[in-house]
Amino acid sequence: MKNKFLYYFIMSFCFVGFMSCSDDEDTSIQFYASSEKVNTISVTSIGEAFVEVRNVNGTFSVKSNNEALATASINEHSVINIKGIKEGTTSITVTDSENRSATLNVEVITQTLSLLVTKHETLVEALNPTTGDQAAIDKIKAEIDGKLVPVGSGYKLMYTSDYTGNLIYYPDTKKLTEKVNGTFKWDGNEVSGKRVLKLYYNDKEFVYSFGTDLTVRTSTAPPIFLIIDFTDAYSQMTKPKITKAVGGLLVMSTTSF
Repeated sequence: MKNKFLYYFIMSFCFVGFMSCSDDEDTSIQFYASSEKVNTISVTSIGEAFVEVRNVNGTFSVKSNNEALATASINEHSVINIKGIKEGTTSITVTDSENRSATLNVEVITQTLSLLVTKHETLVEALNPTTGDQAAIDKIKAEIDGKLVPVGSGYKLMYTSDYTGNLIYYPDTKKLTEKVNGTFKWDGNEVSGKRVLKLYYNDKEFVYSFGTDLTVRTSTAPPIFLIIDFTDAYSQMTKPKITKAVGGLLVMSTTSF
């Protein structure tokens, strides 16, 4: 009986000890992103990230340790809003009412968009075309096709703001050492919602509208084309009278360059 009593006594002691240890939680200031504890957060150069702060005593303040790379502020929900400015590595520091502090590492990466040209497509329309006009129309299509950047080429857009940045043009994405540097700019029409992408390289400006493919298809997810308008180049033709002449680059987003 004594042994049985001693057993329950020891087990009770261990249980109390276990509960005491469980209550000894980490009370240091901690950072959470999407409900996951983090020590480092990544944000793009034109993006933002939201971080929750836990275990602060009273109110807290936040400071970016390099505002040239990233800024930090506290929103109305007491969540830290980190905005990327320029590529690099920095940190933010949180300090609470009891002067306790904690540091979160911040990695700012350049926002990029790489577009691989996978196909050409042309569209030429004439006023009241006849069968005899088809040869001329086919010739114009071939000319437009020859003016488009080649299939297999690609553009890498590196954003420095929401609508502008630097670009690299690769004439052949299988030869990434051969490249041309330039800049780009997105323009938009707030009324129509039309977007225009302007590329500057090789001392030339290339203006593309951003839309779907040039033919009618039933696909629920039509391909994306960069469309360039050549209509003005054929405006003087009368036989046939060209009303529309455009070329499209079918592009796909890639991470290969």
